[in-house]
Amino acid sequence: MNVAPNPEGEQNVRRLQPLRVLLSGRDRRFLRVTSFLLAQRGYDVQETSPRRTLESVERHHSDVVLLETNDSRTMAARKVAALQALSVAPSVLVVYDDEPEPWPGLLAVRKWTPIETLVEQIEAAALARPAPLTESERAFR
Repeated sequence: MNVAPNPEGEQNVRRLQPLRVLLSGRDRRFLRVTSFLLAQRGYDVQETSPRRTLESVERHHSDVVLLETNDSRTMAARKVAALQALSVAPSVLVVYDDEPEPWPGLLAVRKWTPIETLVEQIEAAALARPAPLTESERAFR
């Protein structure tokens, strides 16, 4: 990352490479709109279906996965656990729609939240990304 002063004298952090974000879900309108808005902000964005999420994460080397799900919490938690079990695990941000409250224990954001809020959540998730497994940890799994 590079740190450069802006006109107000504050420092901005710039990445050497754009953050890789994978959007996984069934709502095509949500995926297209969110993909467009994130790409406009400089993110490297890919879209996938829920069935191909694990394959896409490994191919795209995603930093953050936005997991839009209408499934039960159990199914979403299983998908999150599978993503976290990868040797180079991304941060996972669950996108929920009709839930009255966020999902405890998971990073979550309400669907159709303002893009500025979503970007803040993505950045926070990227900072919380787990470190890659060591050779001995991979052998243990």
